Amino acid sequence: MASLSSAPQKLASAPTGKGIAQIVGLVCLVGFTIDMLIVLLPPQLGSIEWRVGFLQQFSDRSLIFILGAALTIFGSIGARRRLRQFSTFCLAIGVIYLLSCFLAIGDTLSLQQQAVSTIDSQASQLQTQLRNAQANPASLGANVSLEDIKRVSNQLNGQALTVKENAKRTVIKTGASTVGNLAVVGLGLLGLGRIGLQLSRKY
Repeated sequence: MASLSSAPQKLASAPTGKGIAQIVGLVCLVGFTIDMLIVLLPPQLGSIEWRVGFLQQFSDRSLIFILGAALTIFGSIGARRRLRQFSTFCLAIGVIYLLSCFLAIGDTLSLQQQAVSTIDSQASQLQTQLRNAQANPASLGANVSLEDIKRVSNQLNGQALTVKENAKRTVIKTGASTVGNLAVVGLGLLGLGRIGLQLSRKY
């Protein structure tokens, strides 16, 4: 029984196990980097929509990054210098992830406000056209009455409110998902970095 229970530990500590972990970890990290470069280019840092979309895709793909980081740390056990350097790197990236949460929150609120302003502007333009039509009944067709215009105006107001609420809800859901993923991965990277530094002192 003792030999059976110690078998996984021996396998994990074997050079082959560490080598496999390093290879898979490197593949995850390189794959994540390539994906992010494709998403990043061409950068449009002045566009709120682009920043929100980039952070969303960045957070969605971050599980691959933290998996690669964990495997790399495991595969580096025994190589103190490399383990210490990569663990410090994980700590720094974890802090960046947490700081990016504030950027995601700010951009989400700005995008929500921008969407609402756009809808209000479009609704205001339509209402202006309807008021002009009411003020000049002669411009109306024979089959269009003032009552028809009032009914259309009320319908537009109701639709504008519905569209605004849907826009707010969609933007908030997207922002909450992005911030949640960034925060979880950031905390995970901080934890990995601390564990890696502790291991670098022991092995």
